Order: sequence, then structure tokens, then C-alpha cells
Amino acid sequence: MPADPLDALRLPIVPVEPRSEFAETLLRRMQAVDQPERRATPTIRYFVRDLDPAVDFYRRLLGFEEELRPNPVFAMLYRGDLRLLLSVPGTYAGGRALPDGTLPSPGGWNRILLQVVDLDAAVEALRRAGVHFLDDRPSGVAVRQVLLEDPSGNPIELFEPATGYHERAR
Repeated sequence: MPADPLDALRLPIVPVEPRSEFAETLLRRMQAVDQPERRATPTIRYFVRDLDPAVDFYRRLLGFEEELRPNPVFAMLYRGDLRLLLSVPGTYAGGRALPDGTLPSPGGWNRILLQVVDLDAAVEALRRAGVHFLDDRPSGVAVRQVLLEDPSGNPIELFEPATGYHERAR
């Protein structure tokens, strides 16, 4: 039987070994599909001016893991169960202009809240790294909090729970 002339155009099959953390998380999510108490992954989309500095900021300074970066205008990151989508405004589906021509933009008052164990130490480490704070004096009643910005001006609130603070049971 003659060889298929299209064989020369086919790419070789290359086995891929996913990161063990990715494989474990994927397996956990697949196993949870049939559980009625399963909740959707909390997801936030932030618009950023430049993807590379934004991904670096969230990974290096705030402990996010990069999960996916299929192109130069989008990245998916995780910190625990929080999924963060970073998008550069443009013509693709997640960042296209509204019918009136308005493009999404970074900034505003909506923000991610990230819990930390030691707020004073986190503030000091971020200050040494050159992070811009909107308010770096911890304040609050049930939690102590500060407000900082990512490289595109998106606000992030870090908080440390006070005694008696509790999360809702899952």
C-alpha cells in the first residue's frame, strides 16, 4: 500500500507531561463535577496596559501562578481557588469595544481582596519591591487592610483578619 502523501505535512505526536500541580488540580476539578455542592471558580478579569509587567507583578509579588498565556494580550493566573484573567483591551472577545466605541480600561474602585497572614510584613516587602500604594497605613475593624496598585493602576486590597474574623462554611 503506498504511503499517504499527506504524511509529510503531519506534525509528529509529542507526549506532554503537565506540571504535577496542574494535573492534580485538573483531576480534583473533574472529580468534583458530579458533586451538587460544587461551586464555580471565582474569577476576576482585570484590564492591563502591558501584559508582561502585569503577569510578573502578580506572580512575583502576590503569589499567583501563571496557568495559561496563549497570546500577547491574555493570561490566566491562579492564587488558590481564585482565577485572575488579565487582558489587554483590543478587538478580541474579552476586551473588544462596546457598541458606542468605549474600550475597557484599567483602574476603577472594584478590586481583588487578598488575605495575608502578616499585613505589616507584606506591606514592607512590597514597599521594598517598589510597589505603589494608595494607602499603606493598615486600618479597619474586623480586618486590617491596605490598598495598592498593579502596574496598570488596578487596585488590590490586602487584608489581615482580626481576632474573631471567620469565613462562611463551605
